[in-house]
Amino acid sequence: MTDRRLILVRHGVTHWNREGRFQGHLDSPLSDAGRHEARLVAARLAADPRLRPARIVSSSLGRAMDTAVAIAEPIGVSIEVDARLMEIGQGEWEGRTRAELETADPIRYSEWREASGIRQPPGGEPVDEATRRVAALLDDVVASESWPVCLVSHGGTMRILALGLLGLGVPTPPALDVDNASLSVVRGWNGSWHLERWNDALHLLGQEPTHIDEVDGRPLSL
Repeated sequence: MTDRRLILVRHGVTHWNREGRFQGHLDSPLSDAGRHEARLVAARLAADPRLRPARIVSSSLGRAMDTAVAIAEPIGVSIEVDARLMEIGQGEWEGRTRAELETADPIRYSEWREASGIRQPPGGEPVDEATRRVAALLDDVVASESWPVCLVSHGGTMRILALGLLGLGVPTPPALDVDNASLSVVRGWNGSWHLERWNDALHLLGQEPTHIDEVDGRPLSL
């Protein structure tokens, strides 16, 4: 029986992550620390036969692509680019910092922060639309003949992936930490997916800070 492991990797940290700036569909490059994080997670995956990807699928945004390139290089696997793994579009707030919104748009920002589950900013991509594109991507991936499969994506999108894979959307989705350059692993077995690890950032400890722009498993910006 094929050992089906799906590895979810969030991109390395960017300057905008550090600034608490909403990224969404806009792009900001990895910072020097983010490139270091990408190399660290790449080394972790390459060294573990259970996690060494046979296939890598990346969001089309540069911060994810650069992370995927770092993962691909030491193992010699080509990268497949798929826009369905993009971050959830953040609408009016893309490019703006949470500090700015706390002053300029405090009511709507407070409502966004306090709402349960995955939230849609003003004018942002509807969460159900983002969920449909992610679900379509998963349908394609689970038909893969090469395992493990590594998906390189974003904090909001990875939360949607978790809800879809593990059935966590009812009645209220839980808060989930998703650190930059963390890895999470789900394993297909008996027709369903089982969580092996979530938000594993051991390769970053003592090397780079974690929990950037997140509090109690909830992002302060996306």
